[in-house]
Amino acid sequence: MQDTTYLSATDLLARFRDGSLNPVDYFEVLAVAAERQQATINSAAGLFLEQGRAMAHESRRRYAEGTARPLEGVPVIIKEETSVKGWPRPLASLVFKDVVAVENHPIVDKLLDAGAIPYFQATNPEFCVLGHTWSKMYGVTRNPWSQAYSVGGSSGGSGAALAAGVAPLATGSDMAGSIRIPASLCGMYGYKPPFGRLACAPGDEYMVQAVEGPMTRSFDDLVLMQNVLSGPHPASFTTLPYTALPTEYGDLSGMRIAYSPAFGHPALESDIEHNLQQALDGLRRRGAIVEEVDLRWDLDEIGKVLLDGLRALFVDEFMTDISDVDAEKLSSYTAHLRQQASDYQPSIMPSAALGQKLHRDMQEKVWGKGYSAFICASMLTTDLPADQDPVAQPSLNVGGHQVDAFLGWVLTPPFNLLNRYPVLAAPTGLSKLGVPTGMQIVANAYDDETVFRVASNHAQAGTSRLFIEQFPVMGQKA
Repeated sequence: MQDTTYLSATDLLARFRDGSLNPVDYFEVLAVAAERQQATINSAAGLFLEQGRAMAHESRRRYAEGTARPLEGVPVIIKEETSVKGWPRPLASLVFKDVVAVENHPIVDKLLDAGAIPYFQATNPEFCVLGHTWSKMYGVTRNPWSQAYSVGGSSGGSGAALAAGVAPLATGSDMAGSIRIPASLCGMYGYKPPFGRLACAPGDEYMVQAVEGPMTRSFDDLVLMQNVLSGPHPASFTTLPYTALPTEYGDLSGMRIAYSPAFGHPALESDIEHNLQQALDGLRRRGAIVEEVDLRWDLDEIGKVLLDGLRALFVDEFMTDISDVDAEKLSSYTAHLRQQASDYQPSIMPSAALGQKLHRDMQEKVWGKGYSAFICASMLTTDLPADQDPVAQPSLNVGGHQVDAFLGWVLTPPFNLLNRYPVLAAPTGLSKLGVPTGMQIVANAYDDETVFRVASNHAQAGTSRLFIEQFPVMGQKA
């Protein structure tokens, strides 16, 4: 089954072109996988199989006629938050269970124009405000690698569905790590572009901390998908001119790369750091000069300032519009945020100030010292139950240290404050629990090509064997 279910989009397109596989037959393989995973993984918010079948037939016709488009016939997973016209869009909330999208998100238009087949709607937590993926509406989404553990969030359904083999490409979104967290916990490549690289949804123009981005099982597919998604759209006035990423990259000879495993945080689990060091050694073999730098950032402060900024932009106003009657339908973590909205009024200005402070630190210790890229882990631990509730358990014990259960275990929020930095999440191996681990590859503002060059060399170094020799075994929950 791995020969077809886990094909990359790059290989799939080659086989469609040479006629050794056709979109209709391949779609039926994935439809079986999509329905099968739901009983244990529960990553689907909705399945649109008949729509997908019709599109697969259209793709087969286009290949026969020689009119195939760049992603012709490639099935794709769409995060529930990302609007597809005619699909439900309740944001995993019983409060909005009857809401249906009236237009496509710009990146969905781009996927459709490229010939992709959106058919699988992936779960996310309610209002996309949790680092795990569960809600009253959809239940718990579990990790195909080890079902007792979290898939991350908020794009956790996308990560889980990719790992379950229901499509080679998925959309995600990221306002505190929501692409990078599930990418790491599910063994994926994921990209948080700098704000403006992709067209945002109408109304999101001032939410610069939040962006859409691609998630894939292979590096080549990440380049393929990003090149389709990026660039202007008629509905957006904040998008940069289109710039295609290269599809081939040279080695890292002479490139200087800085790293800090966890910004000095003492709770980093040893298996995550081991896998990170193995990845760094792989980059050294590819010619890079990799050196540790002393960055000591207060992750609790960063998490609070980022969350306050998001509250000031939209969360509080959104939450206070929910009536007391409807509030009874909320999941615990969104009810908690609604209560916070009445406690004090946050401001966006500390986010701007702290972002500038972090950039100055990076400029002094990384960019100004001649380093082209920076690498750190994505999170402190993988020991995270799939249904972890930060309201019921507000702190976690990680390596003998107590950390905040909402954001204290992730290393992703700094780069949402530094929201013009490109950040690419790449897999580094498996933890002792059998859950994937990952790292973040960072470059200075709008230097997308550098993070892709480093990630390409990471893939070629081969220190991670996820989805090459190692695949999930989706049995019963632990």
